[in-house]
Parts: sequence; C-alpha cells; structure tokens
Amino acid sequence: MRFRPLICILAALLLLVPAAGAQDSRPLIEPADADAMDPLANISFPPPVYVVSDSVDIRGTANLPDLRNLYIEFRALDLGMMDMEGEEPQWFPATLPRIAAVTDDVLGTWNTASLPDGLYELQLIINLGEGAQSVARVSPIRIQNNSPEFAMDMMSEDADASMSDASADDMAEDATDEMADDAAADDASEESTDDMTSEPVDDTPQYAGPYVVVTVPGANVRSGDSTAYPRIGALLEGDTAPIRGVSTWNTGWWYIELPSGRSGFIAPFIVDVVGETINVAAIQPPPLPPTPIPTAIPQPTAPPPPATGPNLIIEGGPVINPHPATCNQTYSVSVRVKNIGTARSGGGLIEIVDSRHDGAGREVTYTPFRQLDPGQSAVSEARITPKVYHSELHHINFYVDYDNRVAETNENDNRSAAAPYILQKGRC
Repeated sequence: MRFRPLICILAALLLLVPAAGAQDSRPLIEPADADAMDPLANISFPPPVYVVSDSVDIRGTANLPDLRNLYIEFRALDLGMMDMEGEEPQWFPATLPRIAAVTDDVLGTWNTASLPDGLYELQLIINLGEGAQSVARVSPIRIQNNSPEFAMDMMSEDADASMSDASADDMAEDATDEMADDAAADDASEESTDDMTSEPVDDTPQYAGPYVVVTVPGANVRSGDSTAYPRIGALLEGDTAPIRGVSTWNTGWWYIELPSGRSGFIAPFIVDVVGETINVAAIQPPPLPPTPIPTAIPQPTAPPPPATGPNLIIEGGPVINPHPATCNQTYSVSVRVKNIGTARSGGGLIEIVDSRHDGAGREVTYTPFRQLDPGQSAVSEARITPKVYHSELHHINFYVDYDNRVAETNENDNRSAAAPYILQKGRC
C-alpha cells in the first residue's frame, strides 16, 4: 500500500533521540527504571521517550508525609550541552501549585501549544515541611505539534502517486514552465542585488521607551497581573513589545502592547527589560474574572452575589524573622488569615512575594491556610530567600486565596503588604 501510517512517522522521530549520543560511550539519557521509582513521588505519564501535543494531563503520585504543596516544571533538553560544564538550562512552570496530595491521578495539565517542537524534560517538585523538597524527573519528552517536513514530503509523494489520470506530457509541460519561472526569478534577484547597498541592517527594535524581550520558549500575555486572569495573546522567545506601564499591586507584572494593538500584562520573570522604567505609568489591573460557566448546558440568569458567606483577609502585620532580611539568607514569614464573613471558608493558598520596589527580583513562595469559621483566624508560616538587589528597598506582598478557591462575598480585600525594608548585603 502507498499509505504510510502516521505512527510510523512518530516512531522515526523517536529513533532520532538515542542517535544523538552514538559517539559517546556513556548513554546520554537513562530513563528511570520503573522498579526504582518512588511509589509516593513520581510521574507515571507521560513516560520517557514519548510524544505529546497540545494540552497534556500529567499523571502520577505525590503523597509524601508533611506535604505542603506540589507543582511541575519543564525545560528544553539540549543533547549537545549535556556533557558540558556550566549553568544548566532554566526550568519553567508547567502547572500551578496545589496543596492536596495526589495518588495515581492527574497532577496537572501542561499546555504545549505555544512551545517549539523538540525534546523536553519534566520534573515534579514536592515541597515538604522544614524547607525539605522531593523531586521526580522524567525525560526525554518530545513535543510534536507540527508535522515534520519529511512526513509532509512522504504524504505528498503518496498523493502524487495516486493521481493516475495525470499524463506524462502534462507533467513535462509543468516542469518546463517551472524552470522558466525559476530562471526569470533568478534574473530579477540578480538585478535587485546589484541595487542593494552594503550598509548593515540594524535589528534593534525601535521603541520610544523601554521594552521587554521574551526569554522563554512561549509567554502568555494576560488581562491582569496573575495567572488567574484570562490569556489575551502570546509571544515567542526573542519577541519584543513596548512597556506601557506596571501593575499597581507591586507584583512586577509589566503592562505591554502587543503587535495586534491589544495591551495586557506579562510576568516579569520570563522577560528581560531594556531601557529605563522608573517613569512608566502605574496600571490598575481589572477585577478578577468570575469562574466560567460551561456553555454546553443552558444556564439561568446568574443571581447577585450572596449577602452571606466567607470573607478572608490578612489580619494585622506579618511577623518577619529576622527583620530586616539579609541577601541569600532564608527568613520566615508568619501571617494571620481571618474569616470576617458569615459562613465557614474552605482552605487554600497564600501567595507571598518579596521584590524590589518596582517589582524586579521577585522571590515567590506559597503557604496553605486551613478552613476557618466566621470570626476565626489562624497563622500560616512560610520561608523565602531574597537573592538579588541588596542595599535596596524591598516590599513583601501577600495575596490570600490568590487562585480563588474560596467563593467570598468580597474578592477585593485579599491583598496586603508588609512595611518596606532595605535588604542587607550579607554574603551576596
């Protein structure tokens, strides 16, 4: 048969992986033995040497004692750099953190649609008490959202072979016309080359003010300054966009203008900033959007927000020890969460961000809080380590229930900030 199944094409892609290290006596990639896998901390799907596309449910187990939170990261796998000394490629978040244990179920969903095709590796991070951490890694994983060129050529050959009604004379005539067109194009190209000057081309973006340069394979642009807001656009690695402002919440998210003319927020830790940003405008992010209702099922008109229910706030100032903090040394933050509403609240996460006054140099951590009855409060503790911008002014910002797990009567009083401090130099 002339039809070549797509599975054969994918198999051919995977066979390329071990060939990259054929000249080295040591295997570049050693998939983990299933028997050696930690039954309480592992990624069971996708397995090593697997092809994924679009959105993928990552399955596994994270059920260690004293589990605080868990999340999954990814990074590109560069086979040519595996044996070279130096700084390792950077890891990027693949899923949001979660605090509930998982046993042989979905750990999170990885959206690969905006990432370039190629080899990657995944790792499961499980944060435990007293700053301990467990890591489970799986590689290589191939992202294949686009058909490779040779696969398209093979499919084209099959299609051409099936055209039994095309005569040899017609094909010869088409080939002659194509050769004539190529010759004319070559002549035009030569004339155009003669008219070109030898002046170098300046590829530097021409913006009136500061701009960002994307440093990750794919970056989402959102309507607000957190991943809880909807995506309005995306940029690829190396793309640039002018900065129009910065979030008023001190999260450091930049307000940029996309090539389409739309504007939105982008996270500061996935871009480099070029130019002076001290005079950029402060932009107020919109209120967080409500949880979407599936459109497949007809829904009645949404009722007004309930007059009764839980309402979470950060009560008083946090306790920071030691204070002021010292560069590259871990300090603890104790924060009290209170339910000032009229109904019991569920548990959730508190986002804690330590950053410079303009949002740069962000260090982020998460700590859980338990369910609270009306009028009840509880203390949650986290640890964080600032690593850059010593001898400069820093802020600590808190966001209780940052991912909106708890339906509250007031979602606009969940943010708070600690008194600013000057980061001590220490060992930096």
